[in-house]
Amino acid sequence: MIKFFRKIRQNLLSENKFSKYLIYAIGEIVLVVIGILIALQINNWNENRKQQAEITDIYTQIVLDLDNDIDEFSNTIKYYDSIKPVYDAVISDTRTIDLLDDGLSRLMAGGPITNLNKGGIERLKSVASKDSLSLHLIEIYDTGTFLKTLEEKISNETWLLVTTFRDNYSWYPEWISKTITKDNSSKELQDYFVNSQEYRHYVISSYQKIYNAYLPNLEYGIVELKNIKKSINQRIDK
Repeated sequence: MIKFFRKIRQNLLSENKFSKYLIYAIGEIVLVVIGILIALQINNWNENRKQQAEITDIYTQIVLDLDNDIDEFSNTIKYYDSIKPVYDAVISDTRTIDLLDDGLSRLMAGGPITNLNKGGIERLKSVASKDSLSLHLIEIYDTGTFLKTLEEKISNETWLLVTTFRDNYSWYPEWISKTITKDNSSKELQDYFVNSQEYRHYVISSYQKIYNAYLPNLEYGIVELKNIKKSINQRIDK
């Protein structure tokens, strides 16, 4: 083909038909430019298709991450729902020794920890071109640090209580080393958790942070994560 066009050019020049040669040359340039533009368009189309396939793969991973996050939030809520009657008994000051079997002494033994699965989101952040859904997802996960702030406050209060036990009460080694029940604990330990107003005040403070702030945010988070999952599935199915 190249030899064919070269021969045409040579014939036009040899016949001294410069004007026709000029028209031909311009036409050839136009064809080359059109070819380049078509090649660029095809390349752009292929790159866009690759990027969309990558985003779809990332969205699929995020859906799996969301399922795990929703389960984790739900399990945390279920746990605190299960021990709420013990919290209520402490707050109303209707504690009994039997509540030691239900975790009375362990209400503040540890703080909640939620770890959002961010593998998919981190991949999404690396994508150069982001649609509105991608930007919304990144924003939602970035604001999830608010939960961490609440968890830190709860954990700090827990540590303060444990330190108080360690520094002021002889039954601390007993408390820290085993699961406490009414049948395996000392009278001093039982008296503290059943009657102490100090412990009651710690529990009231913990209740405010957990049941009035932390859990409502977890419940809201579940709703948000389910809505995000629905939007992603709609995007994947397009």
